[in-house]
Amino acid sequence: KALEAIALEKDNVEDTEDRTKPDVENIDKRAGELMSDFNSQVFLLIMISLRSARNLTTRKAITLVQNKYREGTLSKISVADLRLYCKGVRIKIASNAKKAELLEAVQKFLG
Repeated sequence: KALEAIALEKDNVEDTEDRTKPDVENIDKRAGELMSDFNSQVFLLIMISLRSARNLTTRKAITLVQNKYREGTLSKISVADLRLYCKGVRIKIASNAKKAELLEAVQKFLG
């Protein structure tokens, strides 16, 4: 208000209603349930797509490891893919396991 009074060179400035602020209560009354349903559906779709992407990555790692095992070239697989494989087939491994330990666990599981 003080800044407005200085800018307009007036001693007293009238109170004005800020028409830029949304009427949250009225919006909530009219569309609250619809917005809530929309948010729930979008959240669900996001979670499904993330889960599918993770599952696809894990399935690719499982296929890769099984193919390389059959070919006898298991050691050429990255540590990340070995970890995904172990996670996908539920082989318990230490979080700091080295590649040699991962290879040993996978060979034991497959052999």
